[in-house]
Amino acid sequence: MTTSNDGAAGSGRLAGHMMGLFVAISFGSAYPVGKPLVAAVDPVSFSCFRYLIAGAFMLLMAHGFGRRIAISWRDALALAGLGVLGYAVFQGVWGVALDMTSPAKAVVLVATTPIFGAIFARIAGQAVSGAIWAGAAVAFVGVYLVVNDGLAPKSGLSDSELLGDALFVFIAAVWALFGLLSRPYVMRLGAWTTTGWAALFGALMLLPLAGPGMVDGSWGQIDFNLGMGFLHLALIVGCLGNAAWSGGLGRLGLASMVLYLYLSPVFGAVFSAAFLGDWLSAVQVIGGALVIGGVALGQSGGYGPLMRLQARFSKSTGS
Repeated sequence: MTTSNDGAAGSGRLAGHMMGLFVAISFGSAYPVGKPLVAAVDPVSFSCFRYLIAGAFMLLMAHGFGRRIAISWRDALALAGLGVLGYAVFQGVWGVALDMTSPAKAVVLVATTPIFGAIFARIAGQAVSGAIWAGAAVAFVGVYLVVNDGLAPKSGLSDSELLGDALFVFIAAVWALFGLLSRPYVMRLGAWTTTGWAALFGALMLLPLAGPGMVDGSWGQIDFNLGMGFLHLALIVGCLGNAAWSGGLGRLGLASMVLYLYLSPVFGAVFSAAFLGDWLSAVQVIGGALVIGGVALGQSGGYGPLMRLQARFSKSTGS
């Protein structure tokens, strides 16, 4: 019996790591695909449309797989709150901030999410393992090298670009908090149901701000390539990517899953090389190696504090 349980637990963790890898690939593609879209249409209406579609599709998928999508009023209120964090705030600000700064800088700033996760654990009185801090530090250096292609920081930033950078740091903290708070509901309701309802609630809350951008005529001007890019962002990244994120959280916990975000810029660079002819330099190859090494270091057993924090939250919510 013990062997059977150990095997099931091992399979669950393997599935969680596969979900983490898919998250890294899909999330990494979002920034180069999303940049031309938020330049062509209103960024808030883009995020609203994207997650109205993604949320509805996730719930349809859950129903198709025989999962229960009906939720109680108590859960609806909780998922609406998660929708505010993960979709109305994070995704709403994501589109606006991406329009202000470069995709390369955006991915490195969002990659600070694990640091905020550790900070939240420390604030809650948990001792944070050195493996998390060391893995985060090593991987962050690697991410910086991949997206900056060197050690010297770029100069001559505009006020708009600086604001965009600050907004990405802000939503990195929001995403860490969203991951921490959503895991108990993922464990009880399932990834598809939790993420689908949170996305729908968050998108609906964006509607008042998105309304003007929905009717200004810009959506009627997008071409086929931009339209396909939007479908990729809504269905592959927004639906499958976010469901994989939630599913991975349920199997691995926040601290382990969040380190996969460090791989996103690496995959973004690979996509640029494959499809745009923008090949990696020697510095970027070194950065990629540091990213993978940092992820491996962080995965080596340093997620206990955040798991305990999540368990404490689960008990307090009755999840």
